[in-house]
Amino acid sequence: MNLQQNLKLTLVLRCLITLSLGLSVLAFRSKSALGAEQVKLIYGPFQGKISVESLARYAATGEMSREFRLYAQFVDEETLVQLRYWLNNRFEGDRVAIHQFAHTPEGEQFLQQLGSVIKTHPQHNGFYAVRSALLKAADLPSDSDGWTVIEAMQNFPTEDLQIDTKDLFELQQFWSNNQSSYRAAVKVFAPQPQP
Repeated sequence: MNLQQNLKLTLVLRCLITLSLGLSVLAFRSKSALGAEQVKLIYGPFQGKISVESLARYAATGEMSREFRLYAQFVDEETLVQLRYWLNNRFEGDRVAIHQFAHTPEGEQFLQQLGSVIKTHPQHNGFYAVRSALLKAADLPSDSDGWTVIEAMQNFPTEDLQIDTKDLFELQQFWSNNQSSYRAAVKVFAPQPQP
């Protein structure tokens, strides 16, 4: 594998981590017809897949599957620790808060932007799928309050979710530079304080 391919793979995994950090957004092989089974990472002409089950196992135990190790070799240990933290982190936004937010102009714009990089199909904005996954995850009964990125992925309404990692990185950068415009989103998707 040449240096350019290594750099692309590194960028892809970093963008997956950005997704997790930003919410992003979304892991377990679903036992029902609903729920993402694969995360397809797209970076220009490069495409790779990682199972949601591999992400869930890593989040729960720290154990890396063979396919996870393939991507993990391109990032440092600190990045992997952050990924695990964000995959396990619980978010406070409940179903009502997310529903209300999604029906505001700011919420719709936020989810449309997120849907432009997290898709069900290359030609379709993932707005409705992302909104549905977040609402379902926030509505799940759990042992503790809130919901996780893993639970959102498990409730994604298609078997695969596609993430354009380059565009996601640019969107995350845009949100970081315009935080005052996204205060409602920050409030709804605030992570719970860690004990």
